[in-house]
Amino acid sequence: MKQTTLKHEFTIEGIGLHTGQKISMTVHPAFADSGICFRRSDVASEYTRVTPYAVTSTMLATTIKCGEHSVSTIEHIMSALYGMGVDNAMIEVSGPEVPILDGSAKPFIPMIAAAGLKELGKPRKYLKFNKKVRLEKDGKWVEIIPSRFFKVTFDIDFESDSIGQQRAFFQVDEHSFADEIAGARTFGFKQEVESLWQMGLAKGGSLENAVVIDGDYIMNPEGLRFSDEFVRHKVLDLIGDISLTGYRIFGHIRAYKSGHQMNNLFARLLLESKDSYSIIEVPDERHSGLTQLELKPQGMV
Repeated sequence: MKQTTLKHEFTIEGIGLHTGQKISMTVHPAFADSGICFRRSDVASEYTRVTPYAVTSTMLATTIKCGEHSVSTIEHIMSALYGMGVDNAMIEVSGPEVPILDGSAKPFIPMIAAAGLKELGKPRKYLKFNKKVRLEKDGKWVEIIPSRFFKVTFDIDFESDSIGQQRAFFQVDEHSFADEIAGARTFGFKQEVESLWQMGLAKGGSLENAVVIDGDYIMNPEGLRFSDEFVRHKVLDLIGDISLTGYRIFGHIRAYKSGHQMNNLFARLLLESKDSYSIIEVPDERHSGLTQLELKPQGMV
């Protein structure tokens, strides 16, 4: 129940989905209360702590302002750090975006596991929701209701028969994230990808880092990793985008057709809905002698 960081740094390399550039990213340990911070190592840049308000664009990915520059496609590494229980880290990126790797968060899992987690001296802080918070826009919605755990239910509905209607539900912890969520890849339609190429975007996009759909046909020769891989990836993105709040969450998030823009607006709304949550700490039973979980309110922000 203490805050965590990595025991050791790790470096991972790959191409950027949108720039096609080769990019190196190093994730370093950090002190308690640092949160997750990014800096560009290829330009003069200070570390910037992520918050929902640091987001400057949600077109195709989540992009944050990093000094006078930006870092995009941060949602997969953010999701991996949250899902695997890492609270504090300093991330250096040698270009304008995080490497896309295979289009999922799966490659980060063994790297985080090999680096190991270190417990720090300060307790974790959680947002414990006691009222529903809901955001609706253009036929899409996302909400949170009270829960003793962090849960996600996500529904999508596409006209393509390859996707159709899908629903996923997870009680999110390190095991469910690593086994059931992290491996779900980003996806798109062939005509959309070709349009992005014509606009000079998605230069690094390929069947090696995305599931591509042509009409009702999956173009990837290996097929899908899960029968409902599309909605699982939406869950992965949602976790990454909501983690920008900087807190662990006790609540059940339910979403319908939400994307990066809605996720970011909702993360902001969560922090601003001060009458709907308490900031709490969970005592460490190993040292307190408690036999049941107790929640200690720490006031509001």
